Amino acid sequence: MLTCLLLCVASLSSLDSADYQNLLPYQGTPTSMEQRDSNGNLTIGSVYTDQGAWHGFHLPDNADYYGGFTGPLFIAQEYSLHLSDSLQRLQLINIDKDEFIALDSASRIEIYSRPDALVQTFIWSGFQLNLTLSYSDNRTAVIRTELINLSPKEQTWQLVWHGSPFNSHPSQPDYHLIKQAEVNANHISWQLNPIMETWRIQLADAEYELWFDRDMKIMLNEQSGYRAFAEPVTLAAGQQHTFVSAQRYFHTQAERSAHLAPDWSKITGQLNDNRAKWQARLDRAITGGDKSARQLAVKSMMTLLHNWRSPAGALDHDAITPSITYKWFNGVWAWDSWKQAVALARFDPSLAKSNVLAMFDYQFTAQDSVRPQDAGNLPDAIFYNKDRQRGGEGGNWNERNGKPPLAAWAVWQIYEQDKDVSFLEAMYPKLLAYHEWWYRNRDNNDNGLAEYGANLHPAHLAEDGSIDVEAVIEAAAWESGMDNAPRFDVDEALSVWQNRQAGQLVGYSVSQESVDLNAYLYAEKRFLQQMAAVLGDDSAVVKWDVAATRLAKQIQMQMYDPESGFFYDIRYTATGSELMVEQGKGVEGWLPLWAGAASEAQAKVIVERHLGAGQFGTLIPFPTVSADSPNFAAAKYWRGPVWLDQALFGLQGVERYGYHQQAKALAKQLVSQGEGILGQSPIRENYNPLTGEGLHCTNFSWSASVLLLLYQSWLVDGNDN
Repeated sequence: MLTCLLLCVASLSSLDSADYQNLLPYQGTPTSMEQRDSNGNLTIGSVYTDQGAWHGFHLPDNADYYGGFTGPLFIAQEYSLHLSDSLQRLQLINIDKDEFIALDSASRIEIYSRPDALVQTFIWSGFQLNLTLSYSDNRTAVIRTELINLSPKEQTWQLVWHGSPFNSHPSQPDYHLIKQAEVNANHISWQLNPIMETWRIQLADAEYELWFDRDMKIMLNEQSGYRAFAEPVTLAAGQQHTFVSAQRYFHTQAERSAHLAPDWSKITGQLNDNRAKWQARLDRAITGGDKSARQLAVKSMMTLLHNWRSPAGALDHDAITPSITYKWFNGVWAWDSWKQAVALARFDPSLAKSNVLAMFDYQFTAQDSVRPQDAGNLPDAIFYNKDRQRGGEGGNWNERNGKPPLAAWAVWQIYEQDKDVSFLEAMYPKLLAYHEWWYRNRDNNDNGLAEYGANLHPAHLAEDGSIDVEAVIEAAAWESGMDNAPRFDVDEALSVWQNRQAGQLVGYSVSQESVDLNAYLYAEKRFLQQMAAVLGDDSAVVKWDVAATRLAKQIQMQMYDPESGFFYDIRYTATGSELMVEQGKGVEGWLPLWAGAASEAQAKVIVERHLGAGQFGTLIPFPTVSADSPNFAAAKYWRGPVWLDQALFGLQGVERYGYHQQAKALAKQLVSQGEGILGQSPIRENYNPLTGEGLHCTNFSWSASVLLLLYQSWLVDGNDN
């Protein structure tokens, strides 16, 4: 019986299982440097990349491109672009018959993805051709081309590769991508022309390289394309031969000089090591459930790892970006990082830690040259290019605002997976400083309930030096993460407060204490309390318990409306304060349940009264605005669509207060009704709560994180067939 159980478990997570092939739509051939849909997504559904590399590939979608992996796509510091339609296409020549072999003439053709590779297999009656693309390190994609003689006779073959880079960008016809191409005995390098066209292309002295594991006859053409001829190879009956090549991308020559030429003697070992890492990830994360649930879990893991970027530019740690396929999302955001880390910890704790550290590398200190007043806080978003004062004004790096305090949750979730006390020791003081910042810079009336707001920043001042109220409110909405939520609509009732310490202006708050922010801060106190217990700081344990208990009472007594039976933000006006009941219910009202700050009686009312189909129990549950709200708009970003992080918090809140079956049913409803969540489609940024339509960005990381957590919490007990 034990042997059977072990074999059954192993089969659930086998890297070679056909169950885990073709989980994402990599098929497609780029026709220019940049092809996007109306939402800003690449028109080719997904990009395969691994190990944090900044370049990736697709699978061919027509016979003309068989024998090559289409692309590559490369990330030009911050924007994903295509270098070629197919930079390394194979032509196979039968020397004995003096003829080219059309790859689509094979009797059997298999073109597919698996978690650790892209694969093409072509089989004829007398021979077989296999191509596999996988990554040996964070700058190197390796293509193994294997010929196998299946006949009883000797065969002689020649392999020829060819390809050409694109010449220009569709919106920049005068810009020529290739500065020059250089050929050596076994490699070609393309130097890319520098350009710093904000919002389109950003390149310094970048270089793309193609290496072969042997000397070749390589000829360049006038368009910087090439043909590379390998020496003919003779195979005895049953013999096989493997050609190895590598494609590498570097942002700068300084980055290039830090990497030696590929060491062909180590490539196989590196690929095997990466394959073993993938298998270990699957073994750790895939624990049961039916086939579709397990496929969803693996697709979620793959989505996260395709969005993994290794250190480069201003990014000092490996980190997960929101989406490689969306125009603006090749950076690192704070609260994205916390949600991503929680899921990463379930299968790769080391990468989860790095994802957290990537943001904390830029935690502000009292010695900071730009914002010492924000000591303890972190930027909203960081990018390859570090421009600290231009966020929202032509630069992607953003220090206008922070993001909701979920870092302690992420750190504790990582600790629960690997019990690394040293990580807690390193992070605890950083988290403490982060937590204290909220009360120093975002609690205007010092009553223990914090507000969202904005940092001191040039973007928050009008030309005459006065406060730009709308810009501050915009940043406060960004700080909440719910960018255009109705509760942050600019109107006469919402004003801006100036926050001061020792008489000095340190930032701004909006005149509104938000229930989600204070629920997050309550949760942080409880996580910090648990960390203090592990670290043996008994006095801190007591301190955090007292503070958390006090905040829970405030949330219960001041932010809950007994008549409607729900939690709301508190809005301050010239005449006093009131709960924002008239604006309608928002998903933020579920956060006290997630955090455990609601009373049992309050949770009972909320769960039993507000999960109807016309409220938060829509086809895809937990819309950002309740379906019966006057401000509900099913497809307008944070005014109705379901964001899976908020759905997770809602589900976990329902579960926390004992409604397990209801949470499980809603989780399964979400997974089954969301367009493309099951199947080969990319995971979306958010979903229409009424129709299930996938909206906005594709291949979105925190959605993938949530789906993996849903799988592990509610989908693993399904039918294992």
